[in-house]
Amino acid sequence: MSAPTTSAWNALKRMVRFLVGLPRLVFRYPDQTVDCIDAYGDTDWAGCARTRKSTSGGCVMLGSHALKTWSSTQASVALSSGEAEFNGVIRASGMGLGYQSLLADLGVHVPLRVWTDSSAAIGICSRQGLGKLRHLETHMLWVQQAVRSRRIDLRKIAGEENPADLFTKHLVSREKVGLLVKLLGCKYMTGRAESAPAARQGTTQKVTIGDADLRYVAEGRPRMPHLDYNSKDDLDKAFPSLSVPTEVGDNHESMWDSWDKLYLRGQEIVEKIKQNMDSSGRRRCEKSEAEGQ
Repeated sequence: MSAPTTSAWNALKRMVRFLVGLPRLVFRYPDQTVDCIDAYGDTDWAGCARTRKSTSGGCVMLGSHALKTWSSTQASVALSSGEAEFNGVIRASGMGLGYQSLLADLGVHVPLRVWTDSSAAIGICSRQGLGKLRHLETHMLWVQQAVRSRRIDLRKIAGEENPADLFTKHLVSREKVGLLVKLLGCKYMTGRAESAPAARQGTTQKVTIGDADLRYVAEGRPRMPHLDYNSKDDLDKAFPSLSVPTEVGDNHESMWDSWDKLYLRGQEIVEKIKQNMDSSGRRRCEKSEAEGQ
């Protein structure tokens, strides 16, 4: 806020109105037994109207416990939605691996599942190397090796059911916001905590998210698949793990040079120079010969 603008002031007032209407958000951590860490990621491509940078958001879940949430703009401008979604998968994978390492230090060893709704990001992660995507940074490709070595179990979730939408998109209804918050093991509550300082009391006729009737709908409801299925077999059947070939390459690699006309023309020039050196020794080429070559 060193150089505030009118838009920044409007955004600040909107945030204050939200906090006034929802004074308290409670995180709940009930007793549970889990066998995996789940990281959900999503990206809003070029969501910032001023810089055109994309926003990455997501959460790291241990069962129904939210360990980490994030929502931040990416460092660089993504030139395609696939690149932006790929960056989101990288962020979610890095967060998941970090908490997996933290749990390992505490003696809890669990695998990691990463969920994304982008087919393009899954396609990039399933191959090896950049392919035709020359504009991607090579330091991002570590996630390909992590998927290939099974350090990361990458899976696809439907876009309308991805809980990471809460951190990247402008949701259309208060009910959906409350529903996604509930998936994270959180609950909006009225009043103030007992440990909070006393505040002036007042009444309002507005219906808050905490008081709203958050009903599940039969189809299209947001969900977390790892909580909807009781057995691992059912989860794997409904959301199969990404499988990639053990060896990457094609049978035509040895013929690539023979298809490159520029490379073949260069080889002809090199052979001609070698022949001239064998017959005449090293000498300066005549201008006409140099222009002809």
